[in-house]
Amino acid sequence: MKPKYYLNKDGEFVIENYHLGKPFSSFFPGIAGVWGVPIWAFYVNRGQAIASFGVRDKDHPILEFQPANKAYQLTSLQGFRTLIKENSRNKTFFYDVFNSGLSAPGFEIVRQMRINSSELKLRETNHTLGLEIDIEYFTIPNDNYGALARKLSIRNLTRKVRDLEIIDGLPQIIPFGTNNFLLKELSRTIEAWMQVENLENSIPFLRLVVDPADRPEVVRIREGNFYLAFDAWGLIKPIVDPEAIFGQMSDFTYPARFLKTKKFSYPKKQLTRGKTPCCMGYRAIALRAGEIYEVYSLAGNMSTLDKLKENSKRIAGKAYLADKQAENRKLIEDLTSGVFTHSGSKNFDLYCRQNFLDNVLRGGYPYSLKHSTGLTNIQVYSRKHGDLERDYNRFLIEPAYFSQGNGNYRDANQNRRSDVWFNPLVKEENILNFFNLLQTDGYNPLVIKPDNFTFNGDYAALDKFLPKDDSTKLRALLEKPFTPGELLYSLEQNEINLSDREEFLKSVLANSAKSFSAEHGEGFWSDHWAYCLDLLISFLAVYPESLKNILLEKKEFTFFDNSEVLRPRTERYVLKGNRVFQFHSLANNHAKRDLIKKRDAQAHVSRVKDGLGDIYKTTLMVKMLVVIANKFAGLDPFGVGVEMDANKPNWFDSLNGLPGLLGSSTCETFELKRWIIFLRSSLKELNLQNSCSMELPLELYELLWGLKDISGEKDDFTFWDKTHSLREDYLKKTLLGFSGDLRQINLTEIDEVLSKFLDKLEAGLKKAYDAKHRLHYSYFINEVSQYQPLENSESAPGVKPLKFKQVPLPLFLEGPVHYLRTLDNPNQAKEVFKAIRKSGLFDKKLKMYKVCAPLESMPEEIGRCRIFSPGWLENESVWLHMEYKYLFELLKNGLYAEFFEDFKNVLIPFQDPARYGRSILENSSFLVSSAFADENLHGTGFVARLSGSTAEFISIWLYMCSGARPFYLDKQGKLNLEFKPVLPSWLFSQKEEGGFPKNSFAFKFLSCALVVYHNPKKKDTFGKNAAKIQEITVEYPDKTKKTFPSCSLGSPVAEDIRQGKVARIDVILS
Repeated sequence: MKPKYYLNKDGEFVIENYHLGKPFSSFFPGIAGVWGVPIWAFYVNRGQAIASFGVRDKDHPILEFQPANKAYQLTSLQGFRTLIKENSRNKTFFYDVFNSGLSAPGFEIVRQMRINSSELKLRETNHTLGLEIDIEYFTIPNDNYGALARKLSIRNLTRKVRDLEIIDGLPQIIPFGTNNFLLKELSRTIEAWMQVENLENSIPFLRLVVDPADRPEVVRIREGNFYLAFDAWGLIKPIVDPEAIFGQMSDFTYPARFLKTKKFSYPKKQLTRGKTPCCMGYRAIALRAGEIYEVYSLAGNMSTLDKLKENSKRIAGKAYLADKQAENRKLIEDLTSGVFTHSGSKNFDLYCRQNFLDNVLRGGYPYSLKHSTGLTNIQVYSRKHGDLERDYNRFLIEPAYFSQGNGNYRDANQNRRSDVWFNPLVKEENILNFFNLLQTDGYNPLVIKPDNFTFNGDYAALDKFLPKDDSTKLRALLEKPFTPGELLYSLEQNEINLSDREEFLKSVLANSAKSFSAEHGEGFWSDHWAYCLDLLISFLAVYPESLKNILLEKKEFTFFDNSEVLRPRTERYVLKGNRVFQFHSLANNHAKRDLIKKRDAQAHVSRVKDGLGDIYKTTLMVKMLVVIANKFAGLDPFGVGVEMDANKPNWFDSLNGLPGLLGSSTCETFELKRWIIFLRSSLKELNLQNSCSMELPLELYELLWGLKDISGEKDDFTFWDKTHSLREDYLKKTLLGFSGDLRQINLTEIDEVLSKFLDKLEAGLKKAYDAKHRLHYSYFINEVSQYQPLENSESAPGVKPLKFKQVPLPLFLEGPVHYLRTLDNPNQAKEVFKAIRKSGLFDKKLKMYKVCAPLESMPEEIGRCRIFSPGWLENESVWLHMEYKYLFELLKNGLYAEFFEDFKNVLIPFQDPARYGRSILENSSFLVSSAFADENLHGTGFVARLSGSTAEFISIWLYMCSGARPFYLDKQGKLNLEFKPVLPSWLFSQKEEGGFPKNSFAFKFLSCALVVYHNPKKKDTFGKNAAKIQEITVEYPDKTKKTFPSCSLGSPVAEDIRQGKVARIDVILS
């Protein structure tokens, strides 16, 4: 038998005989709705699929977290098990369902896995025994606890009555309080703390008796994990001692006790303390011909045993679980409705939804709550990308209402790029959030924390929602910053009953200040700042009238204050052997650390007057100039790339050794050029150069004008030395913040400075061009070839470089992609396309694009990518994020023929699923390229879903559906809307279906208006003979229609559409 992969009519991805396919891992969304408590759950295509699940993070498991390779080995034994015994006159049959172990070879078995966005289904048909077993998994939404629900169905396919004994459940379940370290390092010792309670009520509650920390204070644990199972006859009391089932077979391979006697019975005695428990129910049933026996179970977490007892009757019912399963489906369907797509490709339509869902999981979804003082957006459902294949990441899914998680700056920034397109109420909030985390040195903290709030003290506004006796408790809870989830959870824990919890929350938020918080994490990546411009461009594409306000008038931009600071060159450059390296570039400045700690509020927001004055607030223009000046002053000794001077590389993390080799990157040089082009073109668009001035901090003014004065320096080393000296002087002056002194500067002067910078960047980038391959290099090693030892250096033996030698790394896809982002010339872009196709970046076998060319000529010191096998991870693999980024740049540069030539080769929904090895609706971080030694893995996807590729595809989808900037201002400054779709003829529907006519393409615009393109001649919407818009009909919710014989819509209709007041837009093409 071989595995078979396909999409069924219900949009489920199906794998027949999944256990024989390439191993893969994936996960449930971990979304329970804003009024639900999420859990995390990972699955693999082995056994009964569920490999691990729990609440919050790896330290709060219900089934132990295992890395992917171990999960593939252990899930069949330690995951859910269904053990069936049938006694006939002559023989006892034992059947370990979905297990390929000792009992399986004698049976003729067919297995099936069905995957969709909200649930997982398994089926095993045992033709030998005449039994068919179905399992369905889903998570519980919109309730006061988190749990994984499971439905087991056993069907008798024969014509006779079957006397079956069934044991079903988890052979191992982790009591609450047992963290990942204890499981991995002290799993035997920690069993002494374990206990099972509430077994007398048939719903075991599992926890450690007390916190196992070795300290004087003994702390009891209140929370617990639980297991609940029932069938048509009521609750099934689980067996909790695995020895009662498996005997001495502690590896769970064989249920020796279950099979020892002809008729098994529930154990009279079993251990409930001092060992890792199981939760497995037992039933003996007579199953008639064609009859189905069903078992329902919940494995989850409750905050207290009392809460479990209170909930047990309500949740232990078939109707309850059926409602929750339907509710869960609708929750995910509604969340992804903003990218509803109806086209000529079902694969494409389904992929759009799944891609959007996965983008939400990494970036969050902006949930808007309107209240008396305006609007509050909460970024719900986000988390860091951690899973079985990303075993290195410590993910966090807040087990609370309005759940939020942690994240990294770059990831959250890029995955929120298009938020304003799906919730226009977000407006400029993401711009403020991410720009405000940039520091005066141009860097930023790594770790993004959940949105938190500080209450302003108006308790009278809340009195109507709770009894007077609870007011004191509430005040205590609101004294400290809180997340909505923390607040609501604390209210429940303190038994404070609200008359209307949603209105209460709105009233709290109306009287609270929101804070977007972060912490340093580790190092400073050299590229994080660059993603902020994409947020700004997205915002202006929806709100083009806001350019002047956001750039020059809104004085709400601040700087993140961080005690981690960049050391001067004299402390960074050290001698090791006979070579100069750059190590330990950052230091924690104790004076600054102590200053930040003393602040009562907004501790990490920079102040004037050496950090002791008021918070410094400025415009976005000034903020961007601070970044530009710092990056321009950080060009390498040849003026080519921006240096990696702060312990970390850029997007290509696995070049982790390149900062130590004084590495630099043209990727950030191109982005610096792009920022300068944006500012200059914006000033030109606003036509303000001669009539407007702005205030610059004195320190920034001195840095900018100092850099301007030496930008014409021809000697590379002199330029490098002087720019770095200027920056070091600037960093010294601004260590504790700006002084507060300002300089009034005309915008014309700013434009002149930027022009000088641009000339210098252009000259440097010419040096990065490889004439042989006709592409730009991305990365460089800057070797110190001559130096002077430094006396009394803090980083002994320190050196002062006197001369450098620049060594380019082999070609990377990243550099050319960033080059394309600066172009406004399709012919130049086409030359890049041709050159990449001829280079080592193009995988001819897969017809895809590798992240880099062969690296074997490079030293191992460049980083871990050099250590990886070619074709695997970041060494010559197809890295989907960068490949999609490249594809998007082809689209933006007008290379439509080239874009669609690659479209079906590159996009995941058009991959051969047998080769891809997993659902073609789900992205992977990378695909194994043809450079890898094992040909069987070429084109296989690894590291599931949560990737920057989702953000790139959303941008591609938006561009294809509506064009680059559908909203624009006419000559009178009025808002207009013009759709400019880029769609090939084959993406229009082949038949009438789903209420849409033949030759149509439909999508949701701004999550509100359904746009339907009617293309009766089924032509491309691009190229020489493109279909053009002839007529537009706008339909309002009250069914009122307005028709316009035009390709564009003016105000007020354009404004109605942006405000979500229009239900449908029909566009006639001809």
